[in-house]
Amino acid sequence: MNYLSLSGIIIFLTSIACSGIVFYSKPKTTLKIIWGLFSLAVSFWGLGLFKAYITDDYIHALFWARFLNLSALTIPIFFIHFVFLFTKKFQEKGGELITYYAFVGMIFLFALLFPKEFIPNLSPKSGYQFYPNPGRIYYIFPLLFGYLTSYGSYLLYLETKSKNKTRSYQSKYILFGVTVGFIGGGTTFLEVFDLGIYPFGASFVTLYVILTTYAIIKYQLMDIRLAITRAGIFVFVYTLVLGIPFGVGMKYLGSGLWLMPVSLMAVFATIGPFIYLYIQKRAEEALLQEQRQYQVTLQQASLGMGQIKELKRLLNLVVHIITKTVSVEHSEVYLLHEDSKQYTLKASRGWRFSGKEQLSVLSFDSLLVRYLKENRESVLCEEIEHYAQDNEIKRFKEIEETIKQLEGALIVPSFMDQKMIAILVLGNKKSRKLYTQDDLAVFTILANHAGLAIENAQFYEKMKETHVQLLKAEKMATVGTLADGLSHQINNRLHAMGFIAGDALDTIKLRKEKKLTKDMKAFLDEIEHSFGRIEDNVKRGGEIVEGLLKYTRKGSEGFEAISFDKLLDSAIEMAQFKIKLTQINISRNFNGNIPDIKGNFTQLQEVFFNIIDNAYDAMMQRKEELKETEYKPDLAFSALRKGGKLEILVRDNGIGVAPENLEKLFTPFFTTKLSSKKGTGLGLYVIRQIIEENHGGKVKFTSKYKKGSQTSILLPVVIEDRKE
Repeated sequence: MNYLSLSGIIIFLTSIACSGIVFYSKPKTTLKIIWGLFSLAVSFWGLGLFKAYITDDYIHALFWARFLNLSALTIPIFFIHFVFLFTKKFQEKGGELITYYAFVGMIFLFALLFPKEFIPNLSPKSGYQFYPNPGRIYYIFPLLFGYLTSYGSYLLYLETKSKNKTRSYQSKYILFGVTVGFIGGGTTFLEVFDLGIYPFGASFVTLYVILTTYAIIKYQLMDIRLAITRAGIFVFVYTLVLGIPFGVGMKYLGSGLWLMPVSLMAVFATIGPFIYLYIQKRAEEALLQEQRQYQVTLQQASLGMGQIKELKRLLNLVVHIITKTVSVEHSEVYLLHEDSKQYTLKASRGWRFSGKEQLSVLSFDSLLVRYLKENRESVLCEEIEHYAQDNEIKRFKEIEETIKQLEGALIVPSFMDQKMIAILVLGNKKSRKLYTQDDLAVFTILANHAGLAIENAQFYEKMKETHVQLLKAEKMATVGTLADGLSHQINNRLHAMGFIAGDALDTIKLRKEKKLTKDMKAFLDEIEHSFGRIEDNVKRGGEIVEGLLKYTRKGSEGFEAISFDKLLDSAIEMAQFKIKLTQINISRNFNGNIPDIKGNFTQLQEVFFNIIDNAYDAMMQRKEELKETEYKPDLAFSALRKGGKLEILVRDNGIGVAPENLEKLFTPFFTTKLSSKKGTGLGLYVIRQIIEENHGGKVKFTSKYKKGSQTSILLPVVIEDRKE
């Protein structure tokens, strides 16, 4: 058994095995089937190589020489078909592929019908007794083979630039494999043209088939550098053990008994690399034991996150676990804040870059954020650096700059459905080891579990806030319910005090009609003045109680004609018991010619009371926050008839509302006031309900932050009957 026959049998066995693995693996796809046919073609070529160079019979050798070359003719067409499928270019290249199949089929048919025009005969070459000589048809074969394999390899090279890391690594595997295989297998055809080059590369084809098949079956791939190292060792051992002894022996010794021990050595050389790989695998498992341990810890931690309801505690736990378990320099969590359209820094651990300030926010417009949303996968800083260097694309350079500001080695997005809810930033490992594909898979799982836990915690916190607001609203409702009883009791006391004061005044007046000393008269005057003040305050107190009673009642008496001027007086009168009207200027920019409003007095009183109350708080907030020396709080009312409606505009020069909060203003329990104690978040919601649902009007709120706000209200007016 010589070098070529031994290489042939090994190629046949490995290729037929790989073909079987692909054919029987699930799920079956067109890609796998075509690769299986490709491997089958290579196995037939290996079988022909074995049979052609192990025989001493010329006729037998000629048959198998033609067989192996016909088999080789089918290899490039299956290869280019596979590449079109793998690179997802099959749809656009379908017509082109049919042309290739037709051309190869035509050559194959001519070679079968006119074998002497393909391989006419055999002659001794490179120490082998029988080696093919080319016919006229044969000269087309290397050109076609070289074109299709080069074209397919180029498409694979483009695929290695894919943003999808798994796809990129898979392409690198296949490209490396086919390069080794085609160069190695190609050396067997060079001597056909009497170029004097020994077919040393035949054994490389085994590596080519195994490596490429592994890339197809295995989805998560190892580092390509590790694969190349292994492949390099394999090729070196094969070349050294098989190529040199056979080449030298055949040249100086010819064929003889020496082939027996050398062939035995070849068998052990074939087994040797697999033993080497097994030992290497065990060694890697021992070396990566620490990595496996923290990956298991992270997986367990990710499952337990959902039990934590407090958001701040959850985020701090995430960065703590990562920093401690993986032993990274630092880690941060940036949480989605949709209102401000940015991701804000919510948890950090291990940041020790003196003189360098952490990025507190990542804007939606940040290229890094957009890149994470588009690709939905983790980003390695090294990869971005390579993209920036290789492509010279400004986008990657800006992303690289942002990652450098974050001091990040790995950026992991956390998605909930289509929404990127958080961004996890990891620094370098303290051991200076690189993040592996296994690491990325584990961190992706962790980030997704964290996303679910974050969403749950946010929902829980919102529910707590809503519950508190509901309790406040319930208390207010209870106070309103008690108002009738309380006002009755207070009125009774006020009436009693009024009667007593009135009686005392009458008595004093009667006494003053008699002759009194000067001192006694002065004394009675003072007492009379005091009882008069008591009587006035009793009357005023009664009015207050009556106003409160009107405000707290539902106002079910129906709609009537309401003077806006009187309505505003009533609302201001109510407001004075909650706010200090002396601190603001209230102006009325309308005359008495405006029509009456058709509505429910009590409900509309509540509307304008809420508007005045909100405006007052906004103006006081501006006064406290901006510290403007010449600032004067001003609240202006204007009214103008518009057809069958009265448009009422209320303007204040308070703090205004930030743009991100404008859309939430009419949401129940949402408040922008300085303290939750100052508002329940129900005021504007109630205003909209009363104006739009109860009165068929319209309310619109506009605001400029730090400038002021305007409320526009449209209400129906009373239409007077026209006399004919």
